[in-house]
Amino acid sequence: MALSTVLFHPINLMEPYAAGSTSRRSGSPDWVLLHRSARFSDLQNSTTVKSKTRDGQAVEVSFWLVHPPGVSYFSVHCPCLNEDDFASEPCVICAEAALVLFRVTLNIPGNWTSTHHFVYRAGPGEPALHLLPDPNPNFAVSSAAALEFGLLPFHDEHYAVVFLNRHFTKYGTWHFVVDLFSSKDQAWSTKLAFLGLLSDSVLELLASHVSCKQIVVGSSSLGWVDLLRGILLLRNPSDKYPMIEYISFPVSRPCITVNEGYTAQRFRDVACCHNLIKFVDIEFHDRGCSRDKGWKASTWNMNIFWNEWRPRLTVEVADILVHPSYDALLPELRDHETQKVDLRKLITHTPTLSMYEDDFLYITCKVNDEDHKAWVIAVDMKLEAVVAVAPFPAKQGNLMPVYYPCAFPKHLNITPGLDVANPVRKYFKGMDAAKCALEILWTQDWLRELDEWLEFEGSCYTDCILLDCCPVSSLRFNIQSGSRICFL
Repeated sequence: MALSTVLFHPINLMEPYAAGSTSRRSGSPDWVLLHRSARFSDLQNSTTVKSKTRDGQAVEVSFWLVHPPGVSYFSVHCPCLNEDDFASEPCVICAEAALVLFRVTLNIPGNWTSTHHFVYRAGPGEPALHLLPDPNPNFAVSSAAALEFGLLPFHDEHYAVVFLNRHFTKYGTWHFVVDLFSSKDQAWSTKLAFLGLLSDSVLELLASHVSCKQIVVGSSSLGWVDLLRGILLLRNPSDKYPMIEYISFPVSRPCITVNEGYTAQRFRDVACCHNLIKFVDIEFHDRGCSRDKGWKASTWNMNIFWNEWRPRLTVEVADILVHPSYDALLPELRDHETQKVDLRKLITHTPTLSMYEDDFLYITCKVNDEDHKAWVIAVDMKLEAVVAVAPFPAKQGNLMPVYYPCAFPKHLNITPGLDVANPVRKYFKGMDAAKCALEILWTQDWLRELDEWLEFEGSCYTDCILLDCCPVSSLRFNIQSGSRICFL
């Protein structure tokens, strides 16, 4: 098995912000781990599209993509606004197939805010950005309630956005209301969801269901995942009376919860690939500790035609092989007796399942809680081995899920070659040949010195700052392209 080596450069000029993956794969990725929070930048690339808010404010969005386990980013730019004009960072709500739903919340005078929901469509055809109209003038969605959104793509270019809302009556009863936006009709509709013949115990679970992510199951159903309780499945949301079903999880043991200061997202994840639902649960051998004592990860699969979970794999962290080439990346994890990297020394935060029908698990972790650098480790559970490692900048403390698995990159129709909207191209295009050649020589010398400094003196924190905000690697990767441009 060919193992990855450390590469901190993005795959092309599309990723000046992206944290470096150790994957050697070339070309655009089929799917990515997309950071939920946007960066503010006016840089553009082949993914850049434009739209406007309800108030006419111009909005530009771009994506900067790397292969997993590298973390990809998206950026937002409003030409007439500063960062202070945003009430919060633009944030991804959910993503399915070629679609990404995100929100932009702006400050308006009088201590008010204005929230705008956009759907980015990677294909078919050229990328597009659609502003969603509000269902009614009083429609308002908090950051927590935003997790009740779901995206349902259709076989053509159209899609549905579904907002699932629980309504309580004055009599203490409740029911689910479905607000559905049709891209074909460009209109919202409202309908009641049919609960069917659900047991009292299931109804009790649904009454306290709290969504943390959404999945598409099959071709016509949406699932809202509560990692503590189960999956609320909405069958055929476009029907007049869509039906709600419930899928419980296969493990009966209690998950470490908020009572111990954690959420279920730190130990569980759910993903769906066509008709196959995948579930992972990490069990720590010491419930009060997320490292040192060890843990095991167990996965289950359920095909929608099986109507049951089937055990897939269980892996003990102590049995996961780590190639010696990763020693330089994580020297703090070396066991002095065995002289091998011991993953039990990592603080494990969140597991993320692959979007495909494979056995890859992506684990977010840190060496120390106070570190400004986190790591995403790709583990092949079938081989019980680490196959790739990628760093990304992170704040101190607990790492809630900061990225969202997205498959939209495989729908992008991007012509290979130099990006015409790239700032490097613009910079070199206006130069005469002599000045361009001189700039290239200076840049090469500076990059060489920078690489030497990072190799011998750069701290982990400095690495993260460079990865976070400096498109140096993209410049180096495209020096030859720039030299060709100046002679055109």
